[in-house]
Amino acid sequence: MNILLVEDDEMLLKSLTFFLRSNTHIVIPFNNGLDAISYIETHVRDLDLVITDLNLPFAGGQQVIHTTRQIADAHLPIMVLTSSGVESTEIEVFDLGADEFISKPFSPNVLLKRIEKLKR
Repeated sequence: MNILLVEDDEMLLKSLTFFLRSNTHIVIPFNNGLDAISYIETHVRDLDLVITDLNLPFAGGQQVIHTTRQIADAHLPIMVLTSSGVESTEIEVFDLGADEFISKPFSPNVLLKRIEKLKR
């Protein structure tokens, strides 16, 4: 699966990239929303999943979701990873078009199961 991963915490970005790659996924990592959006705009057909944090430099996760939905409609699943456990945030990202929401901290194995669920 080709996964675009957007996370501004460099340690988490590196560890998730390593973990997902070790589980046979191709990961395209970005540490800010602006670069991720630029990539999505030119490579959307190459992607199978977008995983994004919400609090990102230059363009937030909400903008990543919005842009992805404008370009890819509903065919490209979007998963949100965030430290916000606020119900209104979860509702907001679902209203924007996210398919899955995971609060940090989370288990990497649960993340894999949620990715498998989105592949169906």
